[in-house]
Amino acid sequence: MRNILLDTGAIVGLLRSADRHHERVKSFVASLRPTDALLTTWPVITECAFIMRRQEGTYWDWLLESEVQVVDFGLDDLPAMRVWRKRYEDREVDFADQTLVWLGDERRTNLIATTDFDDFEAYRLPNGKPFKILVARP
Repeated sequence: MRNILLDTGAIVGLLRSADRHHERVKSFVASLRPTDALLTTWPVITECAFIMRRQEGTYWDWLLESEVQVVDFGLDDLPAMRVWRKRYEDREVDFADQTLVWLGDERRTNLIATTDFDDFEAYRLPNGKPFKILVARP
C-alpha cells in the first residue's frame, strides 16, 4: 500500500474540467492502485472549498463520495510544523502545505499529488527526503 498526499491543486485540477492541469490529474488518478491511500488535511479541504465555491455541489459530491482520508492534527503537532517552516523563511509557505509536510513525516511518505511543482520540488521532509510528485509537470 502506498500513502499518497493530496494537495489542493490536484483536487481542483481533477474537479474542474477547464483547469489547465485537469488531464494530467486525471491520468494520475487512473494510475492509482486499488491499495493506494489518498491522504490530506483539513487546511487543504478548506482551501479547496474556497476555490471551488462556485462549484460547491461538485466539490461536496466528490468529498462525500471519495475515499480520501482527511487526517486531523492537534495543537501538539504545531511545534514540529513550526520548526520545519523555519527552514523555508525565504519562501511563502502556506499552512496547508505545512500540514502536508507534517502528514508526510507522520505517515512516512514522500509521495504527493500536487500541481504546486516549484514548491514541492524545493521542500524536503524533516528527514531531508525530497517529495516525489506523481502528477506530470506541464
